[in-house]
Amino acid sequence: MGRRSLALTVGLIVEALLVGLTACDQGPEPAPPLEVHAEGPAPRTARDDDPKQRPADTVATDAMVLHFIDIGQGDATLLEFPCGAVLIDTGGEQNELFDSDKALLAHLDAFFARRADLNRTLDLLLITHPHIDHNRSALAVLERYRVRNVVDNGADEPHRHNDGTEDPGATQQMAMHAWLRDHPQDPPIAYQAVGARDVPPEGLTNPVIDPIAGCAASAVDPRLTALWGTVTEDLRTYGDNPNNHSVVVRVDFGKASALFTGDLELIGLSRLATRYEAHPELIDVDIYQVGHHGSKNATIHYQMQMMSPRVAVISMGPYERDIPWTARKYGHPNIVALEHLAHPHHGVHARRTPIEAWIGIKGAWKDEKKEVFERRTIDRAIYATGWDGTVTITANANGWLDIATQGR
Repeated sequence: MGRRSLALTVGLIVEALLVGLTACDQGPEPAPPLEVHAEGPAPRTARDDDPKQRPADTVATDAMVLHFIDIGQGDATLLEFPCGAVLIDTGGEQNELFDSDKALLAHLDAFFARRADLNRTLDLLLITHPHIDHNRSALAVLERYRVRNVVDNGADEPHRHNDGTEDPGATQQMAMHAWLRDHPQDPPIAYQAVGARDVPPEGLTNPVIDPIAGCAASAVDPRLTALWGTVTEDLRTYGDNPNNHSVVVRVDFGKASALFTGDLELIGLSRLATRYEAHPELIDVDIYQVGHHGSKNATIHYQMQMMSPRVAVISMGPYERDIPWTARKYGHPNIVALEHLAHPHHGVHARRTPIEAWIGIKGAWKDEKKEVFERRTIDRAIYATGWDGTVTITANANGWLDIATQGR
């Protein structure tokens, strides 16, 4: 990353965000900063090759825009290119207080109204893995918009929890596969299942995974590369947790790059790191969508060192919704993940306007009777849909990043 010419401008957080957080405060004292303990070499300092202002070669039309959509507890990220669009995951929170279906479709409708040139077409719908907070709205998207290509991890059978109940995300992915079979299109929707053993050392890319090229609007050709998928061997030690069978994808646009790891947990991250020891540049990115909604088991120090991201975005719901199956009950984002993200040696490089946010110490979704949260001051470039609303990053082809937040 040090060899790139990158910089960052940070959109101001609207006043309502700070007001909302202050309203949840338990006392008058400001939140303490996030505490991390560092060993080893001195922290990184500003690099000489980082421009301090927008470079002269920044071209407004040569940019991809990453929309980390506020759909509550879940993931849905729209990648907007000059010549097309990609949607990674369609999940979200659905309860008496919030409907992620409506939130996602409203965002997509507004997007296509602005980008009428795309004719309500998604060049790729990518579902990282079959959990309902990642694929809840997949059928709604297929019904409402034109989709040219679909990629997932290929799982097409029920998955049962330890208590015997069927996972609704597995059922939803099976229903998506059935929809594709029952709704032939002209031209047909291309489909690909990504397995880890099918991914070569340099990553996997083809016209289904990477369907967008340059066009009259911009000559820059985006590149999408799958790095991981379903594991079919050594399941006795690897396990069948769908999180660890997430499709991992890298996205490049000129000198800007992003990594999406789905819900890949520690054993999956370990295998991913081992796979790319010979090609570490494939993990080295500017923007990291934080794995598993900021869970403690999906971000680790060696992964952060390989990525060396400038910015991280957590897709999760707000602390305020105190009902089951929410970020509040899961304890997201967790203090362990935040410590890695904010670490002075291997954490995200860039800074943001400081905010005070609720950080999970312990969730209450298993046997715990009550979740535990504490407020912390965040000044690294760590964003979260639960704190900031929808987060939009404009990643210019020359590497310059602009960040805007919707605010809560």
